[in-house]
Amino acid sequence: MRGLAAYIMRGRAQAVSAICALTVLSWIVSLASLLAAAALALPTLRKGAAEGGLLLGMAVAIMALIGGLVLGNPLPAAGYALALWGPVWLLAVLLRETARLDWTLGAAALLAMALVLGLYAVYGDPMRLWLEELRQFSKAFVEGGRPAAEQALLRQNVELFARYMTGGIAAGSMLTVGFSLLLARWWQATLFNPGGFRAEFQGLRPASAWAYASLGLFALAGIADGGLAEFAWNLALPLSMLFLLTGFSVLHAVFGRQANGGFWLAGVYVALVFASPLIVLIALLGYSDTWMDWRNRPRVA
Repeated sequence: MRGLAAYIMRGRAQAVSAICALTVLSWIVSLASLLAAAALALPTLRKGAAEGGLLLGMAVAIMALIGGLVLGNPLPAAGYALALWGPVWLLAVLLRETARLDWTLGAAALLAMALVLGLYAVYGDPMRLWLEELRQFSKAFVEGGRPAAEQALLRQNVELFARYMTGGIAAGSMLTVGFSLLLARWWQATLFNPGGFRAEFQGLRPASAWAYASLGLFALAGIADGGLAEFAWNLALPLSMLFLLTGFSVLHAVFGRQANGGFWLAGVYVALVFASPLIVLIALLGYSDTWMDWRNRPRVA
């Protein structure tokens, strides 16, 4: 990883080639999109908005050319690249200018919530859009010789998934942007400020207003019904990702001061591979830190 970061910082040609190559790779391995976005964020964090914007423009132009040659249409590839890199560049500029990780990730949550509002503004009820797409996608699987009762259950699950897909997509986008920024910040610290990222990440603690806003949305989702409840859930999901990242920060801070903390921290990540619902507990840990301040509690021997 350090070698890749050093290569990106050698110059514009190296940075743009890394961004574009990783983006093309993300068409096959989706996680490569994190590296591609981080490859843009790193020079933006180090050299500023103008340099990052120039690299963004060059990379989008190259992706449009690749899209035109491979797909026969430059717009899908350029649009995908711009949607992936635009928010990361904007937030990297904010992080560089403010040096506030909590503000930057809060802004990422706001952008994700704006995506939810935009989809509701354009489509009215985006659930119908997702439902139609999901029905087409899952038709062969649902109707593939299954008993009628099982087909009915699968259709119910498809409808349930469609109700919250808007928030799910926004939450996934927020996490992608957040992890890319954190990766770029880690690269920056590795090259130019050893140890700086650890202190910054372990100190991540959003303002309490975020937690109260999130609780308000969850309360509205629980009290209301129908479309209003769905709307509240879809807004709450991307905001919850802010507290998921905060939960990881708390874990790193608390285990980081334990003699065998590295062992337990590695255990958490291994457990996440086999028990993904643990993510909910980590997000709750991030929420509760608003009131419990876990990092400043007395150390348990």
